[in-house]
Amino acid sequence: MVRPRGTVANTTAVNSHVTTRGWYAYAGIGGGLVRAKATVANTTAVNSYVNGIKENSEPTSNDQLLCQKADLRVLTANCSSRTEFLDALDFSNSNACPVKAATVSTGTKESAPTTASTAAKESTPTTASTAVKESTATAASTPIEINDARTLGKIALHPDYPINGTHQQNATAAPTTATSIPRKLCSSLRDQTTGVQQRLIEDSDLVSERQCVVLSADPADDLSELIKQIPDNTVILLSSKTTSPTVAPVTGKPTVEYFIANAIVLKSGQDIIGAADDGFEIVIKLHDNFTSKYMIGVGVHYDDEFNFGETADNHIKHITFQPTGVNPDTQTDAIVHTNCYNRTLSIENNVFYLPVRAAVNINCSANLDASTSNLHTGPGLRFADNHVIGQTIHTTKLSMIPEKAIFINLRNINNLSNKLEIIGNTFRGKISELAQIAIGSGSNINIFRNTVDIDNKGKTPDEIRTGIEGGFALKGLSSSAYRKAPLINLAGNNINVTRTALTIYDKLDLALACNHFMGMTLWKVDNEYFPLKAVDPLPLADECPRSVSSTVGMATTSAPTLCQIVNSWTPINDSKATALTGLTNVEGQFYFDSAVCMTELQSLASSADTTPVTNALGVIASLAILLNL
Repeated sequence: MVRPRGTVANTTAVNSHVTTRGWYAYAGIGGGLVRAKATVANTTAVNSYVNGIKENSEPTSNDQLLCQKADLRVLTANCSSRTEFLDALDFSNSNACPVKAATVSTGTKESAPTTASTAAKESTPTTASTAVKESTATAASTPIEINDARTLGKIALHPDYPINGTHQQNATAAPTTATSIPRKLCSSLRDQTTGVQQRLIEDSDLVSERQCVVLSADPADDLSELIKQIPDNTVILLSSKTTSPTVAPVTGKPTVEYFIANAIVLKSGQDIIGAADDGFEIVIKLHDNFTSKYMIGVGVHYDDEFNFGETADNHIKHITFQPTGVNPDTQTDAIVHTNCYNRTLSIENNVFYLPVRAAVNINCSANLDASTSNLHTGPGLRFADNHVIGQTIHTTKLSMIPEKAIFINLRNINNLSNKLEIIGNTFRGKISELAQIAIGSGSNINIFRNTVDIDNKGKTPDEIRTGIEGGFALKGLSSSAYRKAPLINLAGNNINVTRTALTIYDKLDLALACNHFMGMTLWKVDNEYFPLKAVDPLPLADECPRSVSSTVGMATTSAPTLCQIVNSWTPINDSKATALTGLTNVEGQFYFDSAVCMTELQSLASSADTTPVTNALGVIASLAILLNL
């Protein structure tokens, strides 16, 4: 936006991206909102994109100086603005612009005939002063030191850094780098706590031929800062060794507490694993000055793009997460937060006390076809064998319950096949909504053998609710009827909620096998334009118990039966809802009847010649017709 009487001129955008969002948003390179009597002139774009459309593709080396290197290098006598820019982009081999101590004037006067700024003259044959002198006899004022980019940005914007002042880069100033914590080959670790030794044995496949760092708990330390100093591709073990007494709760295990003042950002290949001694628990908590929106981040620097060079998986294991501080107003939105990452995130055997929003928040808006390249596989998630606990959150101003346990938004990533798993977890307590999941065309997610027992009643942080409360909210494609729908596989789950068990949006494929649902209603379906497609559940039979065959003495290797994969529905609180209530616009067959397997058992017991497959098919076929009425 150019305000009234403002001017933008002689500006070139190179390798830039401009994207608009919103109903009335508009953007352009050389365009935008120009107010009365404002001027936009000689603005061009080179190798840049506006809403994905490339403009003026040509070599950047043919253009004028477009930006200044941000490391504050001082120009020498033979270094012009242009050569600095080319050196910064590695387009030049002259190395004419080394970092050296010098003073540089940010402004020159035309009446200075004897000396000139080296930024203004490139071919000065004699030694040039790096500090431009005024044409008066007075000496230049003491230069103002510039040691970092933040200070550099104050020039002309802050009274202490005038545009015509003299500024100096500190000769010793250099980009700060964290001291690296030494690593050891995991197999060479000696004299460790029993918890570390046990973890090295139990996770031998994970730590084999890798580097390890063993940390101990100190309340004065910020665990996030320590992890910053650890290189990528490292196993980080949190031991029970501590400088403070362990906390002995009234019930449960004594805890060894690690504190964070900032979010932990896991580098490519970094694993963080609790290594508690027997009878102890490794806990990560918040310092009272914690202000981040999440406790652990993966790929958080890439909101709408991927760094395909980061391919080493991350593991988070055997840790209890307490997203609160001593001060009740110290809260965070999520425990694990990710944007776009190109690897698998495994979260296993942890305990999550839910924060305000979600235990796991995965939100990537980048577009990707995960089937086109083995190097561009997109994000993977394995959330397995965790305990997730929702409790009323009390602050000094209000009390609320957590919004959800899991949030996944990967709608722009297509053909993400067999990369997403939610398996064998336990969810209990007060949670408004168990999970909200949106995946892209041709993608699938497996949700197997989870135990859910949650109370959905309570206020959440949002003033305006979406109306989604209960179990799983599953979102499909809202447009493009010709595109392949995402597939959700649910098998072997026990889901007990106090509101709606399954909420379905838009175009979606759903396979249900041997799930047991309890709630006020089973279905809420909002798919006016696309049918909900019921997918054959028999391929999921391995996720189901084979109690029927074992009861009648049949071999457990027998072929799966429809009886084995049948689902059950139990209404609560005097609800009259059936397995059909709320189910609309369906293509295919879902199988629900708690009496089917009892019928099959009686048949099998009375006739040795009747096979379980034939008998079950006969019973379920009749039921399927009934469900489609």
